[in-house]
Amino acid sequence: MRLRQIAAALLALSAFNLCLMIPGGPIEARDFSAYPAIVLAGFNIFLTVLGLGSFILAWFMGFRTYSKGLLAGLAGLGYFVVYAIDLGDLFPVSPVAMPHNLFVLEWLGLVLSVPLIIVAVRLVMVAQGGESPEAQPAITLSRPLVIALGGLALAIVVFATYAAMSG
Repeated sequence: MRLRQIAAALLALSAFNLCLMIPGGPIEARDFSAYPAIVLAGFNIFLTVLGLGSFILAWFMGFRTYSKGLLAGLAGLGYFVVYAIDLGDLFPVSPVAMPHNLFVLEWLGLVLSVPLIIVAVRLVMVAQGGESPEAQPAITLSRPLVIALGGLALAIVVFATYAAMSG
């Protein structure tokens, strides 16, 4: 398996794992009503971009010839930081204890982020070694797909923010 396909698999697994933890879903049931709506919305926007962006990047790395590692590395770093600050009780803090299933999934996400970062760094190093620019197409999406993804992202952010505020 090539590095870009490993990165694609790790991105898809990380994004799927993140999807399982959407506030209001079956696993994330903590109360974040003490936070202002703008803080929760901002955090949910970041998580939504991270998750949807990971799915899109995984598609291009797995089924196209896109193999630049920088975006995959940034996604891996994003996952690592999100899970580390939550597991470290830094943000977001809730009066409700973290459910065991959420704890397990966050550790899984943290563990998945490490090889993703390593593979991404390897991809960057390979690219710096002289890989031809022709093998690196831009990531382009059709306008209807962008509109659909924007609508989906908006729905996710509204749902997750409302659920997090409702406790």
